[in-house]
Amino acid sequence: MANLNVVIAGAAGQGVQSAAAIFGRLCLRQGLHLFTTQDYQSRVRGGHNFMRIRISDEPLGASVRLIDYLVALNEESIRIHLYDLRPEAITLCMEQDAEGFNDPRLRPLPNDAGPAKADNPRFVGVKLLAMLIEMIGFDRRNLTDAVDIQLGKRIKPEVLQLNFDAAQACADLVSDEDRHELPFALHPETQRMFVDGHEALALGMVAGGIGVYAGYPMSPSTSLMTALASFSREMGVVVEQVEDEVAAINVACGAAFAGARAAVGTSGAGISLMSETIGLAGISETPVVILDAQRPGPSTGMATRTEQADLMQVVFASQGEFPRAVIAPADHEDAFYMGAEAFNIAERWQIPVFIMTDQAFADSQSTVEEFDPSRVTIDRGPVAEEPAAPGTLMPRYAVTDSGVSPRAYPVLSEWIIQQDSHEHTEIGHLSDNIDNRITQFQKRMRKHDGIAAEFPGPEIVGDPEEALFLCWGSTCGPLLEAAALMRKEGHRLGVAVFRHLYPMNRKAVRRALAPAERLYTVEMNFTGQLGKLLLLECGIATTAHIGKIDGRLFTVKEILFRLREVI
Repeated sequence: MANLNVVIAGAAGQGVQSAAAIFGRLCLRQGLHLFTTQDYQSRVRGGHNFMRIRISDEPLGASVRLIDYLVALNEESIRIHLYDLRPEAITLCMEQDAEGFNDPRLRPLPNDAGPAKADNPRFVGVKLLAMLIEMIGFDRRNLTDAVDIQLGKRIKPEVLQLNFDAAQACADLVSDEDRHELPFALHPETQRMFVDGHEALALGMVAGGIGVYAGYPMSPSTSLMTALASFSREMGVVVEQVEDEVAAINVACGAAFAGARAAVGTSGAGISLMSETIGLAGISETPVVILDAQRPGPSTGMATRTEQADLMQVVFASQGEFPRAVIAPADHEDAFYMGAEAFNIAERWQIPVFIMTDQAFADSQSTVEEFDPSRVTIDRGPVAEEPAAPGTLMPRYAVTDSGVSPRAYPVLSEWIIQQDSHEHTEIGHLSDNIDNRITQFQKRMRKHDGIAAEFPGPEIVGDPEEALFLCWGSTCGPLLEAAALMRKEGHRLGVAVFRHLYPMNRKAVRRALAPAERLYTVEMNFTGQLGKLLLLECGIATTAHIGKIDGRLFTVKEILFRLREVI
């Protein structure tokens, strides 16, 4: 696949994200596909930050390590990324930052380039971007528009004009030998969306009818709350930032009891705090959706890095046994449709449903085709008919073959509805009667098999007969690309993408994995949690685990190297 990897790097607060947003908008207008990832430290200001922006005329789902163009906003960025430059790469930087480096790939921009006053460090990003787009042949006018959209509302008109003038002057300094044709075609007539993982998930939740979202800020889950809040007024969604995680899930459960489609978001440490109420949702059969945006632990761990080590935690969160579901989008398009699906699963089965993402997924941005809301259906599960006489006690926990009891929405119904955290009778009265306990417990647990039966097995991509690599979440993108490269070299291997992780449909999973001689899990964790769950749920043992625990997402090359080790 022909592609370019651009890295924009600098200190926190130096404009890395703004520069990347401007460049991303330019690429989008040229009809290109993008995949961007962020690398930042858990600091308000300072520390090294960078964004990888990979562009192509084909869909992308992963980042790569080697750099074609480095936009270095400070000296540290040159020093850190110099060894990842391709031999023919170009580094754009300011003159004072290039001192001390003797590398022919550097293109220092004179400190006084541009109009007077544009030597302020605030102009560095736009000046270097102007040189970059001149080198790769983008229209300068598009840069002006992109800068206006990104910065126009945040700075004074005279400062905005200085940015335009500085960009024009610096683009003029690009030499003819540094102008290159892109290795792929432009399609400026094509329009796509450009969203990060949690923006796509937020849009899916809105399409699925979310009414209430509650959360307490915790990286990397916060971006979902921010995205929902940004259009909450227009879409009629109540977004509540509360004092802690315990309050957040209690707000969501209360809203769900009242009849709203409700969700809550946090990261692994927050799941620990929410565990007691997750159990309450289990025994009270409250349909609530819970986002776990994973980051490395234990405890605070690395707050701005990524990992996939919470799978077993959410499968067993809280005491006792009760049904729940765990799903994970494999890419940004999945996030939209699975964000909506989560509410259907929760309400159809009246259970807590976990959506698993991670920092890499939350912060990565990708081009996607426009989402299709007509593919989204709303299934609120069985709802009881209104009582013959108002004020009748509702058999909220009526015993049924499926384990699902019809419910009613208290704010709209004439039923009196009782709910209790204790074991209860059909009408919600506390009871530890032996027969009642067994009856109610078995009623709830019948849902487990019902959910599993309707969940699909993994999607198989490629040739599963010899080696099959199992993945979920943000590991899927780089693994699928690496596996495709291996197949082009003549290797026979496939990828199994798990979206519905728990409970597992044993028949579907066994049927999908049966053709493979060897099974390998590929996850960003140490112990191979998907493999353990597979053994537990389906009795299938994997051959080995390919893990990564440094807090960074696999690149395509990293996975390619690991695949070659085991093939």
